[in-house]
Parts: sequence; structure tokens; C-alpha cells
Amino acid sequence: MNTTKKMEWMGLPLYVWVVLVAITVAGLASGKMGTDFGSTIFWLTVFGAIIMGIGNQLPIVKDYLGGGPLLLLLLGSFATWAKLIPEAYVEATNNWMAGINFQAFFLTLLIISSVMAIDQKTLARSLIGYLPCIFGGLIGAGILAVLVGMLFFRLSLGDILMTYVMPIMGGGSAAGALPMSSIYEEVTGNSKDVYYGIAMSALMVANVLCIFFAVGLDLLGKKIPSLTGDGSQLLRTGKEPKTEKTQKETDVPCTLEDMGNGMMIMAGCWVLAGLFSKWFLPKIFGVSIHQYAYLVVVAVVLNLSGVLSSKLRKGICKVYDVMKVWLTPSVFAGMAVSLLDFQSFIDALSAQTLILAASIIIGCIIGSAIAGYLVGFYPIDAAVTGGLCMANMGGSGDMLILSAGHRMELMTYASISSRIGGAIILAISSVIFGMFG
Repeated sequence: MNTTKKMEWMGLPLYVWVVLVAITVAGLASGKMGTDFGSTIFWLTVFGAIIMGIGNQLPIVKDYLGGGPLLLLLLGSFATWAKLIPEAYVEATNNWMAGINFQAFFLTLLIISSVMAIDQKTLARSLIGYLPCIFGGLIGAGILAVLVGMLFFRLSLGDILMTYVMPIMGGGSAAGALPMSSIYEEVTGNSKDVYYGIAMSALMVANVLCIFFAVGLDLLGKKIPSLTGDGSQLLRTGKEPKTEKTQKETDVPCTLEDMGNGMMIMAGCWVLAGLFSKWFLPKIFGVSIHQYAYLVVVAVVLNLSGVLSSKLRKGICKVYDVMKVWLTPSVFAGMAVSLLDFQSFIDALSAQTLILAASIIIGCIIGSAIAGYLVGFYPIDAAVTGGLCMANMGGSGDMLILSAGHRMELMTYASISSRIGGAIILAISSVIFGMFG
């Protein structure tokens, strides 16, 4: 038995991995592998699982550099930039991530299941105090960035806020930097394309830095346990309700039928969120509301209303538990190939961008941690979700940060930061552009 275990890796025998890699390499090198859904998810899963598995085993990488997700992000983007992956398969990956939007499916599973895993009382108390974390992070980021930018780089207040603070804290690329560039053009009359390029450079640097800071906060939590919870909740006083719920629902049976029904409910939540975002209520006070923001609202309403039975709630959570094992590597590999432009990232690595991005991240960590502590949250968990998940590239950045910080169960709050917080930043940006543009 021990010999068999030594010949296994990640639950599969080594010879199976050899066969899978051989099939993948042969298919990519010959160009004879298909670009259909099944072929694409196959080779992304194989390479993603191997690189993430290695990254999660290497001592320095796993402890201080974000582990497998960051290693996969950098190696995947480098492989795309260096043309090591044939163009046909890069295009198929882009279609898988953006056209089919498989990332949205994965995030839907993650968001809905994370909401359903929280008992109603704890969820209600958490949401009431969460907005102060977002504003605390924004205020902290703005203050520290302005101090560093003015003292060390002699930048004007307008340049610091418009070029660095707004795009980094704006909720990502598609829901942040892209609409923000349009607002910039409308308000200032200057080119949105030029602003988008500048904003994305700062945002990509900040996104990678956030992963390192997530690792640092996780290590700090291990050194000082009183600063953090168990990685699944924010409230310092929320342990008892969480335990009661866990004990209560442990005995609830979960069948394949419950999982199938749970999948349909999750898909229905995504579709309903899309109807609100694109038809029922696309804007509030002139600000476009992203589908993910409505998804969080729908999930929260479902939880707090109590309309779902314990069996259905457990079925929803079980679907994600089962699918995350092999979907996570493929989704992260897809993000590496499709979302991070390695050349743009290298070009943006100036001392000024690095220092200002770091100051914004440190500021939002401090601001969110203080605000979170004052409303009864664990400061580290508040800093990760209310701070770091505001200063990244949206949903994909949330996954990388929470994975590196071992807090994937906090995706609900991360989504609030990226989407609802991002919408708040878009509203603020129009005022900032009007004042300094």
C-alpha cells in the first residue's frame, strides 16, 4: 500500500500523468488536437494541475510566493508571450474564457455556494458592516498613495488619483478600467484608449502584488491567530452560529438529485442576475451594475429568505466541492493564457508604478483592517476581502488572491468588493475626472 501511494500524485498513478502529458504535448505540437470545448478543457486541466501541483509543493513558492496559482499565472502568460503555445489553441482558450465564459460559470458556483455555506444570522450581520471595510480601504489607499506620490515622485494630486488610485481600486478590467476609460473620455475629452493602456498597466502590476500581500497576510495570521478567523467568516463573534449550522446540516442527506437541482438553481441565479444587469435595472443613479453584483444580491436574498431547504443548500455546496477539484486548474490556466499580457506586465514594471501600486495596496489593507476591526470583523480577513480584492483585476484576481491566502470561502465578500465596490469607484471617478481632468 505504501509503495502504491508513493507512485501516485494528486490522486492519480504517475503512469496516468505520463500518458496525459504525452497526449497533450503530442496534440499541441502536431496541431492535430481539436479546439473544441472538450479538447481545450483537457489540455488546460493537465498543464494547470501539474504546474499548480508543483507550485504547491515547492517550499519557498508555496510559503512566500503564492503557491501554484501565481506560478501558473506567470508561466502560462510567459508561454503565451513566447509563442510556446500554438496560436490556434490560444484562440480556443480565449473563446473558452470570454466567448463561452466558463470563468463566469466557475465563479457562479463559487459565489452561490459560499453564500449558502453561511448561516442567515452571520450573513446578515456581516453584510451590514462590510461597506465600511470598502470605504476604509479606499480612504487608506488614497491617503498613502497621495503621500508617497507627492513626496517621492512630485506628482500632482490629480495624476495620482486618476492614473493610479482610481484604476487600481476600480473593480478590475472589464467592469472597472474599461468603463472608467469611457467615463474619462466623456468627462475630459481625452482619448479613452490612451487612458485604458495606462490604467491596465498599473492594474496588472497591482494584481500580482496583491497575491504576494495575500500570502503575507496569511502568514501574519498564522503567527498571530487572534487577527484572523478560520478562513470562512469575517465576524469575530460569528463562530457559534457557524458551528451550530455546521453541526445541524452535517446530518442532512445529499443525493445526486439534490446536486442536480442545486446546479439548476445556481444557473437560474446567474440568468436572473443577467436579466437585472441587462434589462430590469441596468443602472442605479447612472452607474452600470455588473452581473456579478446582482448575482451576490440574488444569492443573499435566497439565503436570508430561507426559501431553500437544507437539502438544496447542501446540494449547492456539494456541487462546488466536487467540481472545484478539476475545474480550478483549468480555469486558472485559462486566466494565465487569456488575461495576463506578459509583455505589458514587463513594460509596466517601473520603480514608480511598483512603489505607487504597493502604497495603494498597503493603504487599502490598513484602511480595511481598521474599519473591519471597528465593526467586529477579523482585521486580516477584512483586509484580504475589503482591501486586496478591491485592488485587483476583478473576479479572476479574487480567485488568485483568495487561493494564495487560503480563504476561498470568503468569495462572497470578495465579489462585493470587486463589483459593488467597483461600481462605487466608477461613480467617484466621474467626479475625480471632472475635478482634475
